[in-house]
Amino acid sequence: MQLPDDFIHSTRQLMGDALYATLEAGLNANPLVSIRLNPFKLKAGTFNVHGTESPVPWCPNGFYLAERPNFTFDPMLHQGLYYVQEAASMFIDYVARNVVQQPVRMLDLCAAPGGKSTCAYSALPAGSVLFSNEPMRQRAQVLNENILKFGVPHCFVTNNYARDYQKSRLLFDVVLADVPCSGEGMFRKDAGTIADWSLAKVAECTALQREIITDIWPCLKPNGLLIYSTCTFNAHENEENVAWIAEHLGADFVSVPVPEAWHITGSLIDNHPVYRFIPGKTQGEGLFMAILRKRNTPETEGVFAESYAQQPISSKALAALNVRSHGPLPDEIKGKTALPHQSKALSIQFDTAAFPQISVSYAQAIAYLRGEALTLPTDTPRGIVTLRYANSPLGFVKNVGNRANNLYPQAWKIKSTHLPDTPPCIIQHR
Repeated sequence: MQLPDDFIHSTRQLMGDALYATLEAGLNANPLVSIRLNPFKLKAGTFNVHGTESPVPWCPNGFYLAERPNFTFDPMLHQGLYYVQEAASMFIDYVARNVVQQPVRMLDLCAAPGGKSTCAYSALPAGSVLFSNEPMRQRAQVLNENILKFGVPHCFVTNNYARDYQKSRLLFDVVLADVPCSGEGMFRKDAGTIADWSLAKVAECTALQREIITDIWPCLKPNGLLIYSTCTFNAHENEENVAWIAEHLGADFVSVPVPEAWHITGSLIDNHPVYRFIPGKTQGEGLFMAILRKRNTPETEGVFAESYAQQPISSKALAALNVRSHGPLPDEIKGKTALPHQSKALSIQFDTAAFPQISVSYAQAIAYLRGEALTLPTDTPRGIVTLRYANSPLGFVKNVGNRANNLYPQAWKIKSTHLPDTPPCIIQHR
């Protein structure tokens, strides 16, 4: 891997020769492959994860895989039974479990494609409400798809900038800001990030990150928690920025206990509690995370003590936001027929008795995910039918007798016509 000279010089200067050598060796090694199971759809003790090397130590639902399968052709991925996520990013699970002790209203501000949102939701106390937001329209579409496949209630997907949230006047107990960054931590997974990197981009990202946090700061309640993260190594976007937040916006650092066996690195420039994942030292890609608690003022002391999880969310507040979804999308009415959206089948609240159910083979499941019409057994009732694969809902068809019309969303379809000789074997039900 050919790294930019400016990156080598500045990073070696920051880390020192020994730690930089570890990083460089890590960047030249193959990326690790990891998945995170959906605990709302897969109950402990009912399945095995095939091909695992070890669990991800900071996430009870995370597993490293020995090799990278062709995930696209695993129906269970499309059913939302698991999510392909880089292991370091799963650290949000550990942080959430340590710092959130009661149901909260949480905002994931820069959430696409949805890995940290779904990971955090899994770790939050029951009754919590999550707003999963992405400002870029196309990325928000991907986020919405992944949240809907995850299938949980109490999760709003929005497509807004941080300043738009000020207009909603919503307050949050926790804000997760995985801010746009220079991407140094993704060098070994995405060669394009190397070509895009420059010292000028680092400076540009540093300023943008401060702007984003400043814009969202009024929406974090006093005594609320900001979880700040990047996937980069330099101190400007990391230690320097969180120190700036603490000093200029008014916050105190919060620490979580971390086992030494995880090999997570602390601050490289000061004594503040921060958490660095360095490839070659930690089993994952590059990640920086810090937790800060917004300071109270004499005027607000005690006013915001209660969690916002159970507070009603007004229609006026939601009207100020571009809400893409809040649970399954509504049925489409065609003539006298209500065609259910795919997200209804994937919701953990789906009433499986609502429609007749038919189990399908692997080949039929892939055909369905490609948007093809299916032929069902002749005794299948006409009308809406729920397809099942691996003991879980796969989606809907409308059976008209000689064929079953596919109701899978056009934008979600598998584009490839390839069919593997054998299905990927990642999750096996017992």
